[in-house]
Amino acid sequence: MNKTFTKIFDCVLQLYLIVVLWSAVCGQRSSAVPNITQPRSRIVGGSPAPPGSWPWLVNLQLDGGLMCGGVLVDSSWVVTAAHCFAGRSESYWTAVVGEFDITKTDPDEQVLKVNRIIPHPKFNPKTFNNDIALVELTTPVVLSDHVTPVCLPGGTEPPTGSPCLVAGWGSLYEGNTCAEKVFSVPLLPQSTCKSTLGKDLVTNTMLCAGYLSGGIDSCQGDSGGPLIYQDRMSGRFQLYGITSWGDGCGEKGKPGVYTRVSAFSDWIQSEIQSRFKTTEHILSLLKIATLTS
Repeated sequence: MNKTFTKIFDCVLQLYLIVVLWSAVCGQRSSAVPNITQPRSRIVGGSPAPPGSWPWLVNLQLDGGLMCGGVLVDSSWVVTAAHCFAGRSESYWTAVVGEFDITKTDPDEQVLKVNRIIPHPKFNPKTFNNDIALVELTTPVVLSDHVTPVCLPGGTEPPTGSPCLVAGWGSLYEGNTCAEKVFSVPLLPQSTCKSTLGKDLVTNTMLCAGYLSGGIDSCQGDSGGPLIYQDRMSGRFQLYGITSWGDGCGEKGKPGVYTRVSAFSDWIQSEIQSRFKTTEHILSLLKIATLTS
C-alpha cells in the first residue's frame, strides 16, 4: 500500500511540476520558424502558415469535425469563445493540438478528450458580451516545439494600430481551407469599432481589428481562435483577443470583433489556480496516506 501511494504521489507531483515549469516558457516558438508579421495575400483566410508557426493553436472538434479554434494557455487548458458550445456537453468534444492540415494526421498531432467546459458566468449568447470560455483537457498535452502555450496578456495593452496576428482553419471566399492560415491585422480605436458596428453592440470587453477596406478577416471556423500580439520587449507572443463575431466576413467597413482577453485574465488565472489548489490538496492527502500506511 505504501509503494502504491508513493508512486501515485510521484506521478501527480511530476505532472504538477511540468505544468508550473512550462508556464514559465509561454509564448515562444521554434527558432526554425520564419517570422511572419505581414499578410502575403488579401484573401479572407490569409496566407499559408509554415508548420509549427503557431504551436498554441487548438482545433476544437464537435463529433470529429472542425467547429471552433482555441488557444493553449497551459498544458491542460484551452481558451476559446463561449458561443462555440451552445449547451453541448463535454463528451461530444475533442481538442487537437500540434495540427497543421486538418485533412490528415500530422506528425506532432495530439487528440485529447475534454474534461470540462467553463463558459464565463456572465456570457450573453444574444449580445456575445463576455464571449470567452475555458476548456480543461482530461490529460495534459505533451509539450514540444510544435505544442506550446501562449502567454496571457501583460499589464500594458498594445497601442492602436499595432499589428496582431490571427491564425486558424476558417472559411475562404472560394471553398474551404485545409491547412493552417495566418494573417496580420491592425488594432482599431474603440471609437472606430463602435461607429462602424454600432455603439450599443460593442462593449468594453470587446475590441476590433482589421482593415476597413475589407479583404482580410477571420471567418466561420475561426471562432474561438487567437488574436496574437508579439511583445516588443520580450519577443513573446501574448493572447490579446479571441475571435468572437462580425458583420459579414472580410467586408468593407466591417472589422472583426474579438473578446478582449485582458479583461478576463484574472478570471482565467483564478479558474486554473483553483484546479491547482485541488491538485495540491490531493498531493497533501496522498502524502498523509503515504506516511500513515
